[in-house]
Amino acid sequence: MKKRNIITASVLAGAMLMTACSSGAGQTPTESESNTETENTDTSTAGAENASMEEADSASGETVEIVYTSRGNADEIKVYQQAVDAFNEAQSGVHVTFEALPSDGYDQALITQLAGGTAADVIFVGDTIINQLIKNGTIANLEDFMATDSSYAKVEDFDETVLNATRTEDGIWGLSVDCNPMVLYYSPAMFEELNIEDPQELFANGEWSWDKFDEICTTLKENGKYGLVQGGDNIRLYNWVFGNGGSIWDGDTYKFDDKAREAFHYVCDRIQDGRFVYGGTLPDGQGEDAMFMSKQAGFIAAGRWLTKTFHDEGIDFDYIPYPSKSGEQYSPAQICLGFLCVNVKSEHLEEAMQFLTYYCGTYGQEARITGVGTSVPSVKTLDDMLIESEVPAHLDHILKVRATGWASGTDEVKDTMFAGFADATKSVFEEAYVNGADPDEVIEKVEAKAAEVIAENQ
Repeated sequence: MKKRNIITASVLAGAMLMTACSSGAGQTPTESESNTETENTDTSTAGAENASMEEADSASGETVEIVYTSRGNADEIKVYQQAVDAFNEAQSGVHVTFEALPSDGYDQALITQLAGGTAADVIFVGDTIINQLIKNGTIANLEDFMATDSSYAKVEDFDETVLNATRTEDGIWGLSVDCNPMVLYYSPAMFEELNIEDPQELFANGEWSWDKFDEICTTLKENGKYGLVQGGDNIRLYNWVFGNGGSIWDGDTYKFDDKAREAFHYVCDRIQDGRFVYGGTLPDGQGEDAMFMSKQAGFIAAGRWLTKTFHDEGIDFDYIPYPSKSGEQYSPAQICLGFLCVNVKSEHLEEAMQFLTYYCGTYGQEARITGVGTSVPSVKTLDDMLIESEVPAHLDHILKVRATGWASGTDEVKDTMFAGFADATKSVFEEAYVNGADPDEVIEKVEAKAAEVIAENQ
């Protein structure tokens, strides 16, 4: 790849728009702090780092230039740069330039660049298109490199669920930069004020069920509030489906089974009776976070990405997992993921993989996720960084969801993960959400549209 001019984070911040499930925040640890922590938790990664640094520093003296590109909002860009800076300071054989692209249209632009040979060496890939890039052969297989001493990360460092999102029988095609398990946010203070049962007690007693959730949402509605902002993407629907033991994929086609249909009816009925509000109908400037902060909604669904903002703004909140129909604890909810991948046409494949494994491994995640951050580690040994923040009170829920959840790219949804599928099906689902169309008729139309889009992409 050609060397490009360095763009500072402050310039990038002014040009970027908000997006992405995966991000991190925090202060970059010093090199000595990083070495101490890693020696205590993961000696294999520490050994790999020492080998990688020695190899890079003993090179011919020429610095290899590679480019890493991603999307992100202003705060995320600063955090990404922290890990890039940490890598550049840790060794002298490779220099990484970080460049950001606009969030709007990022996926399609990335697909086009990869096909045309103009993409950066290392690229951020969202979970909705990772399977498409694996199939079309535009990203490199990392598995052999990760088994060498040049890799900063090893397979065993990662939680299996998040690793399997990019793993096939032929190899590993990307590593998660971190992760964001989906939980519900609610305000304990508001619930106490309205004399609403404590969700934490219900959960602990195995009573966190759809029926109890309905009762709470009914009380919220009676007090002039929405119970839940039902997000405008299909993923939020799937959390209800999998929480009911349902399936949207029968092994060959996109197909709602009976429990999936029941979950869709559940969501549609509550949007129509006003206990839920569909996020796609909210006015401009009234997103889920704004609805929560202004106490217009009792629950919103998100990963940890809202935690730092709410904490810094003094907003009262806590986590609770999605309820299940039966009250079963920790029914499967989505783990939002984003990945770093290597452009298979990069002229510096090994150096690109060195940076990727640093960024996604122990040292890169330490540089991006500390304190009250905006994401959850996908490296298993780093959970203490999150736990030490003690924010919010029931922080442990999000780690338990990581252990029991599902990720885009895994078997439940992997064959629906390519550009265009989500938007094409979402527009059909909205006939029920927005216009009140019959849910069963909408499901039939969604399945037909899905078959059409899948056929076009095969």
